[in-house]
Amino acid sequence: MKYLVTKEIKSDIQVVWTLYFQDLVFLFLWVIAGWNLQGLVYDSLQIPYVIFTVIMGVILVLPSPTNPKRRQYQSIVLCLTQTNAVYYLIRKKKEQSDEQEQDQGYKRKYPGRKI
Repeated sequence: MKYLVTKEIKSDIQVVWTLYFQDLVFLFLWVIAGWNLQGLVYDSLQIPYVIFTVIMGVILVLPSPTNPKRRQYQSIVLCLTQTNAVYYLIRKKKEQSDEQEQDQGYKRKYPGRKI
């Protein structure tokens, strides 16, 4: 008897091309907020305001280059709500091996001891 195990139980609903349902909801809320705030903008700046709002909505929905599986607006929310000690960018240096990185971590943790 062969058992099949599901590898992924959580998947996003893709609406159009790379636009997912969650992105569509965010854009809908973005448009509603922009429309409500449009009355506060000076009359001669209405067209630049609409163009800026649309461009910012598109940019915020794009995938984050530094945080995989997240969108730009999600990365911004994480950055603003978390402390720097919890959320920061980790880039691995290519010239160092894993063993050297562990040694450096040990040296930082126990500065007076020899390896």
